[in-house]
Amino acid sequence: MDIAVVRRFRRSLRRLERLLEAILRDETCCHGVSVAQCHALMGMDELERPSLGGLAVHMGLDKSTLSRTVDGLVKAGLVLREQGGVDRRKTLLLLTENGKALCQRIHTDNDALFVKVLEGVEVASDQVISVFEGLVESLSRQGRSAAQGSKGCGAGAGKMGPGAIAGDSHD
Repeated sequence: MDIAVVRRFRRSLRRLERLLEAILRDETCCHGVSVAQCHALMGMDELERPSLGGLAVHMGLDKSTLSRTVDGLVKAGLVLREQGGVDRRKTLLLLTENGKALCQRIHTDNDALFVKVLEGVEVASDQVISVFEGLVESLSRQGRSAAQGSKGCGAGAGKMGPGAIAGDSHD
């Protein structure tokens, strides 16, 4: 592959990363919770009553890291921990009414933003999304191979967890 194309792609990714970081830092994006807490809330909203382990796999994070994030959400009154019905060893995570309302506000604001973003692209939205999903999957595979001992600058990517990029969600 032409290295100039690769570098153009990397330059665009860096710009995208900076733009997304600015959006995520904006108070209105996550409505007063941290980006990590926002991602955890979005994951819980998608999965509906996940266990901590299930949410960790979905987000590609280590359970202990995610547990600290969830602790903050519990203290804020946005999430409840509940013992599993059949398997009492399993703790389920439930959004409180305040947690559900916050998720809805985050969805509404981010949906409005990204509708504008997709409308501003000259390619059909479904094509943009398909290409983006392909990139996410390819990056996820690279992260998994790095975790299995591949060499290269992505070698530390395995710290993200088994499905970090593919399972990550911030609407």
